[in-house]
Amino acid sequence: MADSISVRINGVLGDVKGAGANTSISIFHGNSHLLVDAGHGVAASVKKGAADLGYDERPDAILVTHAEQAHVADLPAFSGIPVYCTAECAGQLKDLQAKITTITPGQQFEASPFSITPVAADNAGDDPGFPGSVIYVIKAGGKKVVAGWDFLKLESADPNLFWNPDLALLGTETYNIHPSTGMISVSEAYELVRRWNAKDCYILHYSGEKDSEDAKNQWHRGPDKPLSPDELQTAINDHLRVMGQEGKFSIKVAREGQVWRPSESAADEGPIGKTIEIEALEKYVILIEKLSDSKVTFSLEDSVNRLALEFINPRREGDALHTSAVKSMMMKGPELHLAVSGATVKVEIAKGKKPLFAGDIPVSERDAKRLTRYLHENF
Repeated sequence: MADSISVRINGVLGDVKGAGANTSISIFHGNSHLLVDAGHGVAASVKKGAADLGYDERPDAILVTHAEQAHVADLPAFSGIPVYCTAECAGQLKDLQAKITTITPGQQFEASPFSITPVAADNAGDDPGFPGSVIYVIKAGGKKVVAGWDFLKLESADPNLFWNPDLALLGTETYNIHPSTGMISVSEAYELVRRWNAKDCYILHYSGEKDSEDAKNQWHRGPDKPLSPDELQTAINDHLRVMGQEGKFSIKVAREGQVWRPSESAADEGPIGKTIEIEALEKYVILIEKLSDSKVTFSLEDSVNRLALEFINPRREGDALHTSAVKSMMMKGPELHLAVSGATVKVEIAKGKKPLFAGDIPVSERDAKRLTRYLHENF
């Protein structure tokens, strides 16, 4: 198999009474296979995927989010394979005789070649929930995948951990917000996608049953009944279009057997142009646009705030960009100093002696090279 990462959707169903599989994914990197959750029907789904895609149907390691039967019922089919879960979860799996390694939320561990960080999750709604529940942030091959289903809240999670994933897989129960389910809604998934800057997202779990309660509220304008997968996809597409996020984010209703692979970009070929957008490794999006030889705009955006400014007389010194302040009759604007150093973008924006922003922003090596090229081509 290729060295690039890929993800197969093993199951998307919440309550399987016939054919199908519960929420589960397989992540592949090189010849390694990481399975996340093994509920009803997952073993059969993984076996079918092995036949279709040509991988080993026995994973190298299994991550368990929590001990609900819908997520662990098929674990005996994978006997002898290392299982990773929290101590509380392990205590609930003791009858399965699995080879369990306990993990701690917030502490990164390795299941070669995967680097994994579990994040404590609260899935208590009308029911008590499952102690020791987690979701996972998984890195391999320079890519980051968030496997997050069956959670209502994330406890003490570092927001930088989730920033800019290549793929987010989210489990929802309803379209509208219904915390009694113990799971986030599709509406809340929209906010997470925006906050995390998750360009690609799959919705893996949905029933919509609780949305029927909203029909009683005359002021409610969201769906008031369960939607079919096609109807749900249409609702999602409509939301992205209305919010002006169509093309920026891709949110798909997952189907069993789907395979995600990172899209190949031709951004390194040919001139970059007058505008460049850089998604930092933590928190920020940088956007620079050369309006003319004497004018440039710069914006810095995180999940909460956006700083957008205009500068004049841009000039390059090596791999650094310096500008002058825009002046008017009443006031003088700030100045910008930006420099690329290794895989860090150093940004200083100051109005006189008053700093508006000063910080070192880590970016990928590829984006550092793109930004350097942009500066040399335009200034």
